[in-house]
Amino acid sequence: MNVYVTLSNLKSDESWKKKIPLIDGFGTEGIGSMIQYHLLLFYLSDFTGIPFTYPGSKNFAHHSYTEYSEDNYFEKIDTFFNFPKVDTEWDEVYDYEGQIDDNFFKLIESYKSGKKVLVNLHNCHRAIDAFCGSKKESIFTKDRIDKIRNNLIFNDERYFQEGRNICWHMRTPNPNDIPAEIVSPYREYYVKDRDFLRYKTLVDFIKNNSRNTHTTLHIHSQGFSTDFSEFLNLRENNFDIRLHIDDHPTSDIYHMSHANIFIMSNSAFSYVPSLLSSNKKLTRNNYHTWTFNSIQMNYNFTEFTGI
Repeated sequence: MNVYVTLSNLKSDESWKKKIPLIDGFGTEGIGSMIQYHLLLFYLSDFTGIPFTYPGSKNFAHHSYTEYSEDNYFEKIDTFFNFPKVDTEWDEVYDYEGQIDDNFFKLIESYKSGKKVLVNLHNCHRAIDAFCGSKKESIFTKDRIDKIRNNLIFNDERYFQEGRNICWHMRTPNPNDIPAEIVSPYREYYVKDRDFLRYKTLVDFIKNNSRNTHTTLHIHSQGFSTDFSEFLNLRENNFDIRLHIDDHPTSDIYHMSHANIFIMSNSAFSYVPSLLSSNKKLTRNNYHTWTFNSIQMNYNFTEFTGI
């Protein structure tokens, strides 16, 4: 097929025929916010057979470049996700705005010719999410999830222990966030003085259900290790806790997507590894979008649905 799709919040122009612009977070959107829809488009592409191309990324927020130059930081992200990238000159570039429905598929069929055509799904982020959510049982099969996850390229340290490994993404506030005191389906923040005892409730629940299996709880977050040091006091002989603070996001996503159980926060950064995991997820019952193979939890971690 000579027609490919890409996703952008920009409208195309003549320059796109030679080079598609990089996906730009404009310094305000994080890796989760930006990558989630391209990952969904990758799934849609594999499900429908319509080829997808990803030009590369820049200017994502929420993570520093302390150990990397900015170019190396984004090169590492692009290498990790290993999205298809077609380097060619396009005969035609078309902007599509609408739902992923019969009109979209008819458009793709109409371009089956000798021309090399790029269809830019302009601001179709929510449409892609809605399509994948409506067909999640067909799209997100274990075989396809494993295939997409195995496409990742990760050459750094793998630190899982023997036994069961549980990853918990604890989202902390960033400068561009809504205020931390606001509870939102789109954001959930861990603030030490406010939240430790509430979060400890879930740690105790996990410990009580892990007596017969050596379990390591991996906490992934940003900030200072001292904000999470109280969790280390909850370790026992058969229950370890390890902190992963300010790791490169590819390391966090790799391990969260491979965990036996992944505990999500209300965050797009949690959503990305949830899409890459066929294992069990724990998510809030007010999370703003669909999840699959998940157990729903209330705000206080005292009620669970789907166990």
